[in-house]
Amino acid sequence: MHDPVMMDRGFLSDRKTTQKSFLHAAWLSGVSIILFGSLGVFAGAHAVSGETMNEVLSRLLGELPMLLISILLVLSAMSTLDSTLSSSAKLVAVDMGLTQASVKNGRITMVIFMLLGLLLVFYGNKDLFSAVAVSGTASLYLAPVIFFSLWSGRTDIPLWSYLASFIFAIGGAILYFTESSGYSQLMGGYHKYTKLLFISAAVLLLGNGSYWLGGKQGRPSTNNAMHNA
Repeated sequence: MHDPVMMDRGFLSDRKTTQKSFLHAAWLSGVSIILFGSLGVFAGAHAVSGETMNEVLSRLLGELPMLLISILLVLSAMSTLDSTLSSSAKLVAVDMGLTQASVKNGRITMVIFMLLGLLLVFYGNKDLFSAVAVSGTASLYLAPVIFFSLWSGRTDIPLWSYLASFIFAIGGAILYFTESSGYSQLMGGYHKYTKLLFISAAVLLLGNGSYWLGGKQGRPSTNNAMHNA
């Protein structure tokens, strides 16, 4: 629910310890994300025309802080690759059953996914932040699962609601990729992160709306429930 890397590590400890680590990781990561976002706002407020975020921060903070930030970004990228590749192997071998679950097949799957990811470097945006934004937008289909199924305990949500939420999230991720890479200008001349805000809000609204509608259809009315009783 929080991060695939934490989910992997969760198997190494008992349920109670894992739950505590998830709760602490939630507020720690929330604070970190807000601080990192504020750093971007700070850079944008002091940027000179034509400067990139890294150039602005280098000028304002100096070389040593920027070196530390670059190291943190590399570590973050390594963590993301670790969870992405392990999840891809599990998806292909265990969840979809396309191949036998073995270490060899898992490694082959990882290599294939790495090559596919490498191809995308030559077609479109090479920005690390855009890659995170695309994957984050795609993962928004899980938001209604958390709200309705995990927190509210609903078990009557139909399959079409889940599929609709998934399609909206993947569609939003593709739209942001094409908009931020310059392949399309369907959303006008807004900044790419403004577009990301609009897309994320629309995906959340449509996804949760699909679950709400599906829940209304799946839950029997009061009269029917009393009649069945």
